[in-house]
Amino acid sequence: MAAAVYVVAAWQSPPGFYDGFAPPADTYRWVKVPTGVTSNGQKPLSGTTLLPVSVDHTRVAGDSLATGESPPQARLQIPVAAFNAPTANSVEVDVTPTAATGRPADAIIVGNLYCVTATASLAAGHQLNLTLTYSSQLPGADAIYRFEDTTVSWARQPTQHDGKAATVSAPIFSLGCYAPAASTAAATPTPASRQSGVRFLPVIVGGLLLLVILAGLPFYVRVRRDRRGKP
Repeated sequence: MAAAVYVVAAWQSPPGFYDGFAPPADTYRWVKVPTGVTSNGQKPLSGTTLLPVSVDHTRVAGDSLATGESPPQARLQIPVAAFNAPTANSVEVDVTPTAATGRPADAIIVGNLYCVTATASLAAGHQLNLTLTYSSQLPGADAIYRFEDTTVSWARQPTQHDGKAATVSAPIFSLGCYAPAASTAAATPTPASRQSGVRFLPVIVGGLLLLVILAGLPFYVRVRRDRRGKP
């Protein structure tokens, strides 16, 4: 009886059992916050670096750059001689966040679109390595997609995923814009996973009922004690 009274009282006191359990703000900084994501109100930052050019203008130095967040949402590794040497004394490389236009047919974009630009062209046969962080409130990314502005299309890149760091990394062979994405097949629960959730539902419900009974036990004991004290 005490347990039933406890349940009714809890549900009649808004917001019931869920008081204090509002979803936390996304740790990710968005250019344009997607629907259903709780924003932290912070804008993403860009990153830039200057690569020195050799005196004889035959070789461009290597370096790495990262956007200004902590930890950075985008990082770029630049090997030595990755760029064609210009007549200038340095090459400027920038990584700039922007809002993604649309999405791939088989994936969901789970972060900003980051555009890699430079004041020199990428040398033939060379690559850069791009690492992107993804949102904590969307399905985990398993790929990096390149956005083709001229054709308004997306192309998946060979990607390595680090679930612990919530990042995806890919070699890029051309300058352009890239975004972290989760394939729709990975983001959609399979029948097996849904059955697993249904199988554990009775266990969860049983645990909740046990907690309710334990919470009402002191009230029940006090009532019993008061009754024994009456003549």
